[in-house]
Amino acid sequence: MSNDPEIREGDITRGRGLTGIRYLTWLYWAGAVGLAPWIVYLFLSQVKRAPTHQLHILTVGLILAMMLGLLVTAWLYSRDSRLSAMAASFAATVTFISAWFRILTRAGASTWAGSIPTFLAVVTAIVVLCVITIRTELAALTGTALSRAGTGLSRARPHARWLPLALAIAALALVPSLVLVLAVEPTAQIAQHLRLAWTGLDVFELLAMAYTARALHRRSATAVVPATVTGTLLLCDAWINVISSNAAGRFEGIALAFVEVPIAALSFWVATRALSFAAAEGLG
Repeated sequence: MSNDPEIREGDITRGRGLTGIRYLTWLYWAGAVGLAPWIVYLFLSQVKRAPTHQLHILTVGLILAMMLGLLVTAWLYSRDSRLSAMAASFAATVTFISAWFRILTRAGASTWAGSIPTFLAVVTAIVVLCVITIRTELAALTGTALSRAGTGLSRARPHARWLPLALAIAALALVPSLVLVLAVEPTAQIAQHLRLAWTGLDVFELLAMAYTARALHRRSATAVVPATVTGTLLLCDAWINVISSNAAGRFEGIALAFVEVPIAALSFWVATRALSFAAAEGLG
């Protein structure tokens, strides 16, 4: 039997599950396809180096988002809430994108030789903890589905009691980075490898949208993960684009944000609906 049970078509036709799932699937496929020419255009037009502004606000916002995501994940997991899968997906995505931009662009990087290895170690630990949380929740969804299918298996979650504490410690480990940003980081720097950084971010968005469309097409409640990742990537895109731009570029960033933020909100709604359906029907 598959470890990724699917929502029965009969349940959908009775009005249960994700509302308008077929149209949502088309929407995400269209978004993924529409990003492809934009990625090509961005790769050809994006400069490799450019000044990056408001680094304090940009970096502090990302670090606070990481900390909040980790603490919320720890709290939700300790309460045995399926929403911890969403919170963990959010925290892992923000952490990854923060590392992606910081390492590639070198903007906000410390002059200390060990700053990058230390930062990578913290990022790796955070992502691993979030992946463990997500896998635990998805395993719980699968257990529910198998139980409802009459296999006799229970939904008992392999609860890791140490995980909430580890997530909280990981959040606290980011405090020194926050202090350093506020104390010593300059407000503006020359960012490197911008073509790769921005093109890579849009490629990640394309893949996340395609994965969300695939999960929706399969009527799978595991759509919670790619949908949350999609929403988080779009929010990070809007945040970095608006905050780091100069006066002229900021208007373009704000205009794009009017597209990105609503799609991000839709993606979070899709994720919560996927979990709601799983909670009601016991299907993953």
